[in-house]
Order: sequence, then structure tokens, then C-alpha cells
Amino acid sequence: MAEISSSSPCLSSSTHQIIHNNSILEFQIVRSRRRKKTSEISIVNGIICIKVPMSTPIHSIESLATKKATWIQKKVNEQNDPNITIKVPTYSNNSTLPYLGKNYPLKIVYSNYHSFQFSDDQFIIYTKKNNIKRYYEQWLFGGAMTIFEPLISKYSQILKVSPKKIIIKNLKSRWGSATYNNIINLNIHLLKAPLEIIDYVVLHELSHLIEHNHSPRFWKLVAENMQDYRTKISWLKRNGPYIL
Repeated sequence: MAEISSSSPCLSSSTHQIIHNNSILEFQIVRSRRRKKTSEISIVNGIICIKVPMSTPIHSIESLATKKATWIQKKVNEQNDPNITIKVPTYSNNSTLPYLGKNYPLKIVYSNYHSFQFSDDQFIIYTKKNNIKRYYEQWLFGGAMTIFEPLISKYSQILKVSPKKIIIKNLKSRWGSATYNNIINLNIHLLKAPLEIIDYVVLHELSHLIEHNHSPRFWKLVAENMQDYRTKISWLKRNGPYIL
């Protein structure tokens, strides 16, 4: 059984190749004692990584790569798309973390105290443990409302709506939602997107307080307040998988 991912880094490996559609498909193999049965294929910044249990024979790994080759090539092509602007975080020193549409350098300093800083267009984390992802997401939650609140206020006035409550969540498959009792849920991972994309999602969800489905009237309402909303949807379709 194989898991498929596009965000898990390949930290140590051996390199192998297969031939697919008359071209060479190169991938890295990581053997893990933690894995008992399942294998995982991940693609980060165009690098293909197959994580397997220690005892998995090479012919089984090559068979898996061959079986999934079409999917793998599709994902590699997507990540090489110049319209994809967000880099998937590896949470390693001298890599990057996305914030408001840009990929900022990440410096990790191993120390006996913890500190998470963002200054001079750079993330600096002081830590004694390798839990960078958790610290990063905590930092996003801490500053989320300073980004969301002005946009919520702006569109609440324009649309003449009054959301009962705004909830920031770590969502895996949607950017936001609006409930029938006027509660707006927004995805914390939106803070990795450019501000104009966040602007669109806030408008989208607040518009649902007037039109509760995606009817023509709903999209007319969105278009009246953001003529280029389709470009925002296109950006989310291309970059969304590298943000969530």
C-alpha cells in the first residue's frame, strides 16, 4: 500500500532511476525502521522521494514507481510551472517559509531557549528541538486576526452583513466556510497566500451570508465587488496544493 504526498521532505536517500515514456524518471529512496508495511511517495520542489520499510526489495520499489509514474510526472510538471509561486516548506535550515505570497529565508539556531522571529524579511528560529513546523503555525495563528480583521471589516460594510463570529482553523481541504448562523471559518494557511488572494476568500465567504450557495446570484455579487475574482481562483487552484 502506498501513501501519496506532495509536502514531505526527502532527508536522506539513495538515488535510482526507471524509464517511463522513453525518458528517465529519477527518484530517491529512504528506508525507515518506523515504517512496517506502507510506502509513501512525496514530491518536494520537483524532487521525487519514495519512503519504504527497511525490508522492501528494490524491485518492489521500482514496480511502485512504474505504477505511479504518470501521477509522479504530472506533479513534477506542476511544481515546475512558473505560475506556481509558493515553495513547499521543508522546515530545514537555509530553506524558506511562505508568508503573504513570498518565500522568506529560514534560519534555525539550535539553542537552549525558544524564540520565533520574523524581521528584515527573514524567519529566525531559536530552538533545541526539531519542531519548526509547530512553531511556525503557532506564529501564524498569533498574527492571523491582524491580517483578517481589516478585510472582514471592509467587506462587512460593503455587503452590509454582520458575521456573528470569525474562527481561524487549520483546515486541510477548504479555504473557508460560512454557516447558516453567520459564523465565518477561515483557513490559517491562507496567510501563506498573497494579500489579494486572502481578500478574495474573505469576500467569498462573507458573500455567503447573503447567498448561501454558488448560484449565479452569488457569483454576480462577488463580481460586483471584485471584477478579477477569476484570477484569484486560478491562483488558488495552481498554488493551493503547496499551501495546504
